[in-house]
Amino acid sequence: MSSPAQPDPADLQAEAVAREVANDMPSPYCPGRSIASCPSQAARDLEDDIVGLAKEGMDRKEIETALVSRFGEEKMGKAQQSEILVAVILGAILALVAVVYAARRWIRPAPQPVPAEGASVEKRSAPLAKVSADELDRLEDELDDLDEL
Repeated sequence: MSSPAQPDPADLQAEAVAREVANDMPSPYCPGRSIASCPSQAARDLEDDIVGLAKEGMDRKEIETALVSRFGEEKMGKAQQSEILVAVILGAILALVAVVYAARRWIRPAPQPVPAEGASVEKRSAPLAKVSADELDRLEDELDDLDEL
């Protein structure tokens, strides 16, 4: 029995570089996804092309530059990354506003019900129950003085 052939270290290095590029670069076939996460057959073919470029001796930067020149800056370049950044920042701001709004509603005391017009005097004057009779007399005297003006 013969032992299986040992993989060439250069091939392993090329596959590692290709895997990094495929995981990090946006897919021209699936907007919002990386080449590696895109389920289309075209993305698999593109991964094979990337492995071929890496085996030819191209480093990561050279492969990325080749992909950008092949598919354009709009699909492969920084344009999508800036759009994603704007979307993340906008989402964070909206979440912060929602949290502040919810916190303010939670902290704000519940409004006290206003007694109805026909409610008894005891119910309407419940907050005045803590006021002494002397204070009520002085208040009435002051109000009478104001009426005379």
